[in-house]
Amino acid sequence: MLRKAWFTKGVAVLLITMMYLSSPGSVRAEQRIRLAYISDSPGSSAPYWIANDAGLFKKYGLDAELIFINGSTRGIQSLIAGELDFAGAVGTSAINGTLAGGDIAIVDSLVNTLPYYIIGKSDIKSPEDLKGRTLATHIPGTSADFAVRLALRKFGIDYKDIRAVMVGGATARVASVVNGQADFTMVTDSGKIQGEQAGMKLIIDMAKLKIPFVFTCTVASGKMIREEPKTVEAMAKSLAEAVHFFKTNKSETIRIMSKYTRGAKPNVLEGSWIAYKDLLEEDTKPALTGLSETLAVQAAWDPKAAKAKAEDFVDLRFTDNLKRSGFIDKLYGRAHVSRN
Repeated sequence: MLRKAWFTKGVAVLLITMMYLSSPGSVRAEQRIRLAYISDSPGSSAPYWIANDAGLFKKYGLDAELIFINGSTRGIQSLIAGELDFAGAVGTSAINGTLAGGDIAIVDSLVNTLPYYIIGKSDIKSPEDLKGRTLATHIPGTSADFAVRLALRKFGIDYKDIRAVMVGGATARVASVVNGQADFTMVTDSGKIQGEQAGMKLIIDMAKLKIPFVFTCTVASGKMIREEPKTVEAMAKSLAEAVHFFKTNKSETIRIMSKYTRGAKPNVLEGSWIAYKDLLEEDTKPALTGLSETLAVQAAWDPKAAKAKAEDFVDLRFTDNLKRSGFIDKLYGRAHVSRN
């Protein structure tokens, strides 16, 4: 009798577990996914690191293999090739991947503005003084390249009115100004600290200009969106909660950033936390205006961009559902008002 009772109980538990795993809205326990982050600088990639190290992926049923791929373009190429399920990316790379025929879509956005600074020689008195000067820039089409183009545009300076010299990464760009090979460059918060320590001057704080731009977004394969929408929903929830964790758990966030940046200096980590506490989006919804601005700039050399619309590159159902369901309000302890 005892053996029969235990057998009956075991069958019941098994049936309940199977019903849960197969029910609508559930993600299979420990759904295996491959996710790439594309920068090891502190700041914009931190929500991916937090979701992994703070157990948020597992909380929402994901067994994430977190992979570092240096550069957004490479990450999107790997996603299109089927080597990844998700990739962190700059909006420009997602646009270019889609225009090239890739079956991908942006499903959330962690940063919707350009966290860049234009820094340069101390004799540059104002943004207007950049006209006729030499810029140390990055590869065309990167977020850094778009940042400086949009900043110059904001102050009425045509890109043709400066002399651009392609140098590469932030450290090399700062060094080229310090060595006198260029007059100014664009950097994120860590590069700004490096430049100011070398005697360079802040000319434009682009974050304060609040120029819309999808700077850090999560891109999913079309196959994943169509066949595993609950997995995409779990990813969206994990990252939205990781953003909340970043904003509300300073010391643990800095510890995690230190691990993934291989021991960046404490003042750099502190500065990144201060900056991104405000830059990270609570609702993680992609900024369509930012994608439209990007397409407008890119249309100058890309006919496909001229014909595209921002809506062509996103699937907003996942972030819309986070807000509509009250998930975001609950994270931040706010009363939720249903708008159904």
